[in-house]
Amino acid sequence: MKFLNTIKNIFPSYLKLPVIVILLLQFISFFTFFMFVPFISTYFNQNVGFSLGFVGFILAIRILSQQGLMIVGGALADRLGYKKIVVIGFFFRGIGFASMGLTTNGFLVIIAAILSGLGGALFSPALKANLTSLTPEGKHKEIFSLMNIIENAGTVLGPLAGLYFSIDDFKHLSVLSGLLFLILCIVAIFLPKVSKPLNTKTWIQEFAEIIKDKSFVGLTVSLIPFHFLYQQLYLTLPIISTNVTGSSGWIFTFVTLIIIIFQWPVFLMIKDRTIHSLFFFSYVTILIFIVPITFGNNIATLLLVLTGIAIGSITLLPLFQSYIAHNSPKESLAAYFGFSNLAMAIGGSLGNLVGGVIYDYFLKNGQPEKYWIVVSFLSLLPLFILYKKNKTKKTLKPKEEW
Repeated sequence: MKFLNTIKNIFPSYLKLPVIVILLLQFISFFTFFMFVPFISTYFNQNVGFSLGFVGFILAIRILSQQGLMIVGGALADRLGYKKIVVIGFFFRGIGFASMGLTTNGFLVIIAAILSGLGGALFSPALKANLTSLTPEGKHKEIFSLMNIIENAGTVLGPLAGLYFSIDDFKHLSVLSGLLFLILCIVAIFLPKVSKPLNTKTWIQEFAEIIKDKSFVGLTVSLIPFHFLYQQLYLTLPIISTNVTGSSGWIFTFVTLIIIIFQWPVFLMIKDRTIHSLFFFSYVTILIFIVPITFGNNIATLLLVLTGIAIGSITLLPLFQSYIAHNSPKESLAAYFGFSNLAMAIGGSLGNLVGGVIYDYFLKNGQPEKYWIVVSFLSLLPLFILYKKNKTKKTLKPKEEW
């Protein structure tokens, strides 16, 4: 009996079977995504013969169809039910991923990219809303911190699994990835149906309501600079890492391992703080870690920037998601989660497009360090937003203070 009680106490009481299943679905979706997606550009450019510009267009279409349509996917989930939209989303992504390896026709590849992106736009906000509904209100911070660990575990392990495949195995990897998402689709069918308030608003009314929520919109806007910075893991930091250490493959693993190791200890330290104050001090910390690289690129300054990105991911993302779970109207929960992804869509796009142009300009002038002065300035902007919002934040019950 003592042994059974010990086993029972290992898992918190709010980790019921449906919650564990959702976390597992999230892990496998991240694992599969990062196992498959890194092969896309190389395969279609080198093996199929598409120009790099066309491959970039395919990847951009996938991102835009996912991040840009999240609010639509969330609004649909609020009206048709979380489980139904999660199932459809996994199905679309499964078909999209599998199709990429089964055709070399440019038009069909674009359709496959749109399907895979649309799948994410459907299942991502619906899954988070479903998780929120199955978790007690006082445990939202904990569950989203745990989900951040799980997502990053999938982010690390996915590419490692991808090492077992070569670029010539792309078709098999594509079909395998598609099948994994179709399996997730089948598993999601057995999730419990969540009862929630009926959403009687029109789409325009719901969007207007979201826009009027100044605290939520302010936090969403304040996350844009972080996503701009996060995209540097794919754009400028690999260049710096290659120049400094001779390779760049380790930087993403370094960041995700920090997140996995320190997410829970940091959560325990900050769980009783208000979200606006935590956002404020998170950006101050990120700024402190960025500033040294403005004086020169070396291993120490590179590690500081990577650590700053990891700290931002540990604090900003799960806290914002738990804030949405706590403060959003229950009948519009998925729509709020969907709208929040605009920060990633805007920040990520600017980080790649504008960031690339600015970095290239400074690089041609032999002053790449000045690029990070621009990034540091962007990190200052949220501090003004958060300082103002901190004065007008919502008053909540003491035990649920943000």
